[in-house]
Amino acid sequence: MSAPPPQPAPRRRSRGTTGKRRRRLINTSPDTEPASLNWLDRLKRDARTGVGGLFVSGLFHTALLIIGALILIASVEDPVILPLDVGWLTAADQTTEEKQPLYAPVELPNTPREVEPTTPTPTPDQEPEDPPPIVRRVTPVDVSDALRNRGLGRNPLPENSEHNEDAQRAIEKALSWLSRQQQQDGRWSLHEGYPNPGSIKTDTGATALALLAFLGTGQTHQGGEYQQVIAKGLDWLRNNQRPSGDLFDLVEQGKEAHFYAHSQGTIAICEALALTGDPDLTEPAQRAVDFLTAAQNPVKGGWKYRPLNETGVGDLSVTGWALMALHTARMAGIEVSPETYLLASSFLDSVQESPVEDAFYKYRPDWAAEESQRWSMTAEGLLCRQWLGWEREDPSLQRGVRFLLSERNTPEWKHGRRNLYAWYYTAQTLHNMGGDDWTAWYLSVQSEIVSQQASDGSWHPTRPAGVPLEYASSAGRLYITVLSVLILETPYRHAPIYEKDAG
Repeated sequence: MSAPPPQPAPRRRSRGTTGKRRRRLINTSPDTEPASLNWLDRLKRDARTGVGGLFVSGLFHTALLIIGALILIASVEDPVILPLDVGWLTAADQTTEEKQPLYAPVELPNTPREVEPTTPTPTPDQEPEDPPPIVRRVTPVDVSDALRNRGLGRNPLPENSEHNEDAQRAIEKALSWLSRQQQQDGRWSLHEGYPNPGSIKTDTGATALALLAFLGTGQTHQGGEYQQVIAKGLDWLRNNQRPSGDLFDLVEQGKEAHFYAHSQGTIAICEALALTGDPDLTEPAQRAVDFLTAAQNPVKGGWKYRPLNETGVGDLSVTGWALMALHTARMAGIEVSPETYLLASSFLDSVQESPVEDAFYKYRPDWAAEESQRWSMTAEGLLCRQWLGWEREDPSLQRGVRFLLSERNTPEWKHGRRNLYAWYYTAQTLHNMGGDDWTAWYLSVQSEIVSQQASDGSWHPTRPAGVPLEYASSAGRLYITVLSVLILETPYRHAPIYEKDAG
């Protein structure tokens, strides 16, 4: 056997150089690079030993980030963006007179506007139908004989002597209570002077409403049991009127009660003028009407809490009272520009629940329709349409009337159900239609109202509490009492539009 190869002499370890130090030298010296060093170790070494290494390391990590991002994106669904919740805003916070509505301005012709027929979408519990083509013109109805049923002893209530006697006694007791609430200077108040007053302050509104209850029986400042009461109230309104024609008793602009109160005051003065022909009322009535027409939005046609420019947004609640004032002004012989009615009709178009649904109405053109307001706004909108010339057989009017007569809107003086504001407009709309439906509805609401009258002749605003939008608690006892009387007086306040000889 051959001898084993000679072994190399053992290397002498340098003094002061530890194993750790030697490993560091091996790792940092290219001349001593171990053969076993793989590509990943070299990449790490290069990253630590120079600019080139940094560049390579940067590329490597960037690639890793891109790959990771692609994997992440592929595994995540499209994000869902939630709407911003602004439910904490109050109605007052969201309401500005300068807010642009969501409908386009309407150019008004110089002749009565013709509306192309549409096929409205029926709502639940209503039968679908295809109305025949119709052409509507804005032609305010004839009012020459509108007050023919007023007058002492001429109260054509629906045929039912027992109910008629109950209603008449209720009205007489209420007028007696109202007369006792009048202040020495002739005005009434909503917020003081009797139990359960409201928080709304407008003596103009309170005085006008009280006068309407008296005038509704045919009594005036020239005759009747309450002649002096009415005369003092009218004098207070006239003395309170400003040179502009404004009847509102407060100077502050933008108060919610402003154009409600002014419109109601205009109605009271114009009714007294129409019933008596008293020339002393002609000038204040004309100025009140002029102020009202000047306050209308000159492009979009509505009214609100202050005079509107072309960017102001009206609402149907105020607009209904304004149109009632102009309707009454015509009874008194005060002419109103046709353009005012064309603008009003355009506004009514804008507060339809949808562009093609003209049987149902909402509060503002730029707000969504609300179920809580549907009854009152539809009744008010349809009454305005009747004043502006819709015919009795108009399919949209008929469909809206069926809604007013539906079981869900049965008048009930119960907690959370009573809605005197809706009843007030429903009574007038149905009375204009006439017929058995009107008679049955009136006898029903009459029974509800009469049964709840207090022994002093008034009605309690919150026992029970009605629907919130009735505003009974804020308007108070006088407001609820007057609305109750006006509803009971409906059969003879105005002659029905479509049935000249109906009761």
